[in-house]
Amino acid sequence: RGDGVLGIDCFHHYYPPSFKRARAKALEEQGVLTLDVDLNDAETLSRLLKQHNFTHILALAAQAGVRYATKDPGSYIKSNIEGFMNLLEGARSVEPKPRVVYASSSSVYGLNTKVPFAETDVVDQPASLYAATKKSNE
Repeated sequence: RGDGVLGIDCFHHYYPPSFKRARAKALEEQGVLTLDVDLNDAETLSRLLKQHNFTHILALAAQAGVRYATKDPGSYIKSNIEGFMNLLEGARSVEPKPRVVYASSSSVYGLNTKVPFAETDVVDQPASLYAATKKSNE
């Protein structure tokens, strides 16, 4: 359809930034520009949303890794909850309003032993901070 795609990533060090930058370069070769922007930079995020008239937002961003939460729990709250809120608030402030698709995580199913998981399963007992942040955004 010729839709334009813009990616944003803060290139956090949890995963080697060199890997992420290599992926961004490969995406750019396919016409997808990735900007170095943190979702917690609400001003820049708002400016991007206003400049580009997005029709859709695919929200994949998150501080990943269940074990890392024991070392830096604040990064999960800041990225996964506050950053996502900034994205939603930015989307709410523009016209037309873009549709937001949120990528959660199978981690929200916690210690659920029923397989396969179903969207109707109860997910009120997260087994990690990561899972709790993803569930809170749902």
